[in-house]
Amino acid sequence: MHRVLAKGDYRVKISADQLCISAGCGAILDNLFMCITEPGDAVLIPAPYYPAFDNDLRVRNGAVAVPVCGDDAVSLPTPTQLDEAVEKARADGREVKAILLTNPSNPLGVIYEEDSLMDAIIWGLANDMHVVVDEVYASSVFAQSDLDDRGDCVNPFVSVMVSETNLAAYEETAKTRLHVVYGLSKDFCASGYRVGVLRTRNEGVLRAMDNVAYFCTLPGPMQHAVADMLEDERWVDEFLAENARNLRAQHGALTAALADAGIPVVNAVAGMFAWIDLREWMKESTWEEENRLWTRAFERAKIVMTPGRDCRHGEPGSFRLCFATVTTEALTTAVGRLKEMLAEH
Repeated sequence: MHRVLAKGDYRVKISADQLCISAGCGAILDNLFMCITEPGDAVLIPAPYYPAFDNDLRVRNGAVAVPVCGDDAVSLPTPTQLDEAVEKARADGREVKAILLTNPSNPLGVIYEEDSLMDAIIWGLANDMHVVVDEVYASSVFAQSDLDDRGDCVNPFVSVMVSETNLAAYEETAKTRLHVVYGLSKDFCASGYRVGVLRTRNEGVLRAMDNVAYFCTLPGPMQHAVADMLEDERWVDEFLAENARNLRAQHGALTAALADAGIPVVNAVAGMFAWIDLREWMKESTWEEENRLWTRAFERAKIVMTPGRDCRHGEPGSFRLCFATVTTEALTTAVGRLKEMLAEH
């Protein structure tokens, strides 16, 4: 029994022979796209997205990430927008083989509405594409209205593995085309352990993954240690609850400081990032001006941000801040420096 930490008391049974373990989610994605794409193939990714996806697809596999923007930064692209992206890719001589979704989102920190997420998944399955869903932040949800009797967050995230019941019309296609990625790096603060897992019901993909995973496998002692950890359900619950409390405190301190500085920010509920909007302080809406603003923040305010261009955002002026590894006092100080720098504009 695999325990999915999701809204309510959902559980989903997963057979061990549906899983492939490897050295982190990066290795899982690298190997998976080696198995399902050919060099030059395109993979659609709703933008903005995690910058390293480009590297995961391109370096060994030669696949090309194609960013697809929705109606705004926090919306998934509609089926019509996805159709348009396919047409453009084909006009460029590329065959679209897959769509890669991340929920909860990095860099936005939002949980996508289930209807829009299912629309994107069904669109991919209906077009006979591989649908890859990265759920690495599934249990790093820290903010929503529902609380349990201890005052801890009730996770509103629902894994696509639970939502598969909504795919009855595409059940056979989902068995071979729907793949879910998870790892311990985020929810369990265990990035150094390098534990990533793929869940797929495609036997051919599993055989291929097992073959290439030989080169980035997880050592046996580490596998046993992780299994022992996850089998202690009480500890898992307590750890995730504490992690959510810490993330909520960090996020609260950061957003309060941003509000005081008059800097717009997306209302995140998961993960460790804040997506801020600095367009008001740009002299012109260009990527060059975004880079100049990033450089000033680094050199003058001593703040490192991820520019929106690196996340393949559709418009210059947005930046990703990470709030998980510094104190609340440091976050307040950092935003104060940013505010002073922007006032000099």
